[in-house]
Amino acid sequence: MIHFEIRYALSGGFGGCENKDWEPVEADNIEEAEDIAYQHACEEYESYVGLHGLREVDEIMEEDGVDMEEAVEIYNDERESWIDYEAREVK
Repeated sequence: MIHFEIRYALSGGFGGCENKDWEPVEADNIEEAEDIAYQHACEEYESYVGLHGLREVDEIMEEDGVDMEEAVEIYNDERESWIDYEAREVK
């Protein structure tokens, strides 16, 4: 295992990663560390869904008049536009 540091946050009005502290993680490579950071960023996003204009799948279905499959795609696109994450190897 290699030692890495990750940080993650919501971008836009939430501030992004710049003001976040680095967290230590162990991973086999940088891609795995980035995946860990991505998962944490997704969890952070999901903790705000329903607040501050971050929409739930049901809201998307109702507001956009789409079915569940399309609403999930829209949800994923919206999430991707809000999350910010990065990883770096600790030397």
